[in-house]
Amino acid sequence: MSTTIQQLFHKWATLAPDECLSTERDYKFKLRILPDVERCNSLTASRQIITDNLETHLANRRDLTIQLLNFVLLTIIQHCAARQSSISFSFTELGTIATICNGLRSQPHPHPAIAALDAYIQLLEF
Repeated sequence: MSTTIQQLFHKWATLAPDECLSTERDYKFKLRILPDVERCNSLTASRQIITDNLETHLANRRDLTIQLLNFVLLTIIQHCAARQSSISFSFTELGTIATICNGLRSQPHPHPAIAALDAYIQLLEF
């Protein structure tokens, strides 16, 4: 799971540098905190997500990982709403599939946030 997540975050940072900033290492990303998603006092506030450790944290510190993934999910839903793009989810045996704009579908992923990120990257590429 980690490699896929790393690749998706790297692609997101490349396609939308104003939304996701990479730091000194490939697997660390700073997502800007959106005032509509989370209350904060600064317009430049960001949350750091270390994708290399998400799989380990999911096994050991599930609460923190789920919180980070949910933050990613809310951020992507906010970006889709800003672009007037609908997003929906379907749940299968293989995982969650996110669909944006009735056509851009993700691969099945174990968490809706990763599926949403996969589909959102397709929207950015489109």
